[in-house]
Amino acid sequence: MNNRELESLELIYSRLYELSQQIGELIEREIYTELVTFIKKKEQLLAQANILIEKLQGQQLNTDKLSEICKKYKEQEEKNIKALSTVKDNIKCELAKTTKDRKILSAYGYRQEQVSGNILDYREE
Repeated sequence: MNNRELESLELIYSRLYELSQQIGELIEREIYTELVTFIKKKEQLLAQANILIEKLQGQQLNTDKLSEICKKYKEQEEKNIKALSTVKDNIKCELAKTTKDRKILSAYGYRQEQVSGNILDYREE
């Protein structure tokens, strides 16, 4: 029973590693809308892993293979975090530029004239 649970845990971490690689590919291709789906799958797998870890805790098992898988998973997760941090920093810079542009335009009066009324409103004001 313990070996079967250990094998299940190894399989879960292998799937987590594969999911993490897919998330990395999505980040590279800038497909951020799909990330939420993959993250939810990852959360489900981590919950399953935690249940198995609690069952196996305190038992003497050969976890060399599991340690290797976890190490690869951790490295991939660190790459993903680094890539997302870069994306976040880029977005932050773009927002700062937009804010500066808006301030400059408003300071020098380059606003478009606002027309009162609504295009759908047929009454004249």
